[in-house]
Amino acid sequence: MKTEKNVSRRAFNTRAGTALACATAALGAPTSLFAAKEKKGNIQFSMYIYTLMNCPWTKEEMDIVEVCRRTKELGLEGLDFIGAGYNKSWAEIRKITDDHGLKNICYTMGVSQMESPDAAVRAVGIEQFKQRLETAHVLGSNRIMLNQGGKASGNPSATNRKWMIESLKEAMPLANAAGIEVTIETHNGEEAPFKTSAHFSEAIAQVPDMRVCFDSGNSFINGEDPLRGYLNNKDQVTHVHFKDLSAGTLGDVKSGPCVPGTGLVDLPAIIKAMKDNGYNGYVNLEKGGPDGFEVYKQSMKLLAPLIA
Repeated sequence: MKTEKNVSRRAFNTRAGTALACATAALGAPTSLFAAKEKKGNIQFSMYIYTLMNCPWTKEEMDIVEVCRRTKELGLEGLDFIGAGYNKSWAEIRKITDDHGLKNICYTMGVSQMESPDAAVRAVGIEQFKQRLETAHVLGSNRIMLNQGGKASGNPSATNRKWMIESLKEAMPLANAAGIEVTIETHNGEEAPFKTSAHFSEAIAQVPDMRVCFDSGNSFINGEDPLRGYLNNKDQVTHVHFKDLSAGTLGDVKSGPCVPGTGLVDLPAIIKAMKDNGYNGYVNLEKGGPDGFEVYKQSMKLLAPLIA
């Protein structure tokens, strides 16, 4: 299903419901929705609203018109919204971003219920997942990102991963029918289901259409060399967060994020690998200072020449 503005919410829900009814058949059939990636490469920076939260506004204080204006001033074309709030409906936000000539490239929000060992709770999670798809549809985005932290279940990483994979087996046909890609972030929480490239490989072996949102800083925090982490999943990485750390060693970080490109993570090596592999997508610049727009300005000054 396409995500044009003129497709009604009713039509979206009808098609998603049809996909759920057909889930069993879809799980047993091969899919080509995300078949062979073209090796041309076109890396672009996108504005991650998370980087602007509390830098200088809370989410509820954000003036989306001002965010769009300043995003355009930076020369960016893409926005990645996270969570809910903003004192506006998603339809209103879509109109504002359209009016500024900006593309909503992703909608980010986790679904903790999908990690539960309880089938009834996971069923609630599938309904939440469908809402994430609907929000992406309204925003005109063809991607969602699930930032799965794992804390809500109270279970260890491996348990959360097991049940998240089971939920994804049921949920992925819904996303495929909606034409919306599902990525999951490399997360740094101790209970997070997906912390290393091996965790993603385990999931992709069972849910081939799942895609990876590679987070360079979280990979470093978790003790996996970020370049190796990217390379291990490179053909499934379709969204990227550049996060950097200012002090510590691999797996033993002593301070919080800094401006991407100024810290310990070898972002130039990762960018080269992305270009060599024909990465054709967006990169969010994550946190690193008290003013999110200033973080973007400083980081892009360092990194933009490398992605050109």
